[in-house]
Amino acid sequence: MYYLWYFSRLKKTLLSIFKINTNPEKRYFGFDIIRAFSVVLVMQMHFLQHFSQYLGINYFMLPLPDPVDMFFVCSGFLIGYQHLNEVHKLDKITPKYTARFLVMRWVRTLPSYYILLTFLVFLFALFSKKLDIPFRNYFFIQALYENRSKFYRETWTIAIEEWFYFTFPVLFYIITSLLKVNKKKSFLIILLLYIFVCNFLKVYYYYHVFPSHTFDQWTKFREIVVLRIDTIAIGLLAAYVCYFYTDFWDKYKYKFLPLGLIIYIGSIIFYWTWSNKIVTAEFATFYHYTFYYLVSPISIMLCLPYLKTIRFKDNFVNHFILFTSLISYSIFLLHGTFLLLLFVLVYMAVIKNVYIVYALWMFTTFFLANIFYNKIELPIMNMRRKIIEKLNLNENQSNNLR
Repeated sequence: MYYLWYFSRLKKTLLSIFKINTNPEKRYFGFDIIRAFSVVLVMQMHFLQHFSQYLGINYFMLPLPDPVDMFFVCSGFLIGYQHLNEVHKLDKITPKYTARFLVMRWVRTLPSYYILLTFLVFLFALFSKKLDIPFRNYFFIQALYENRSKFYRETWTIAIEEWFYFTFPVLFYIITSLLKVNKKKSFLIILLLYIFVCNFLKVYYYYHVFPSHTFDQWTKFREIVVLRIDTIAIGLLAAYVCYFYTDFWDKYKYKFLPLGLIIYIGSIIFYWTWSNKIVTAEFATFYHYTFYYLVSPISIMLCLPYLKTIRFKDNFVNHFILFTSLISYSIFLLHGTFLLLLFVLVYMAVIKNVYIVYALWMFTTFFLANIFYNKIELPIMNMRRKIIEKLNLNENQSNNLR
């Protein structure tokens, strides 16, 4: 009986630790699963990049999925679906709506990013005795059309998101209000524009910018904004189908799921064989510079109809997944350049056991991310509605249907 009581108390304690004040029943929990899995996978990949040599493995030969594709597709869907729900309640798209969209996204992402970026700038200056301000990072141009990312390297993904947040509502306003195209067609035009332009540029970069197709060129290629923003557009395509063709979306969700998984797993296997030089001696093939970053997101898109149906259940595992999903942005900002490099120094100077260092790093990342989320990220995020009201960006809504 004592063990049952102890287990019950332990369960309640853990649930209280991993509980954040939110309403999980109103969330698309399947997307929380993907967000949590993506950020944890990013952590593992970055850890292996630094410590695989000490573990006696070659990180680049591991058949790991791309968490960036997962996150971008889900992000594109959620933003696109919410956008469609909002704009079809409005009589017309105005500069106020565009500004409101930007406030909702920028207040959510920019303050936390700039706080950590500035902190790291001064931290590195403290140790190097030299203040180098990475202006490119502050304006998200460190990898806009060429990769010059040296400081806070992992935030190339944030640069892609921020350029999407800016260009998408501006394009939507121009096409709907200035070119007088209806909302449905405007949305479709924009997502197709992203996909076609990005893939055209991928072919151009393959032949003219990175002609040697070396490993170093490929790592730079995959982080460039104008070459990867189409991954988010695949999520927009999913939102378009879900919103305008709901019956089709729901009818085939159980058929799309295995098809998407087969394509995605096949893509990973082909990537693995290519990395191990089974397919070709040339490191980067035309497929991996171009179609790989189209096939992989589309396969993830095919899984979204089923993921949208998954609901939260009140148990420890789901609470931990939701907790990880909610603090995922804070985890991402803290885990790499700041904490991982710190623990590399800990490993070299103090603790010579990789597994102990790994456990300490994971615990510290989650612990600090939870504090950062609750004390900084969440309070700032909760100011969005007040900012919108203060700037008078709210609009009267009509009862327009789709």
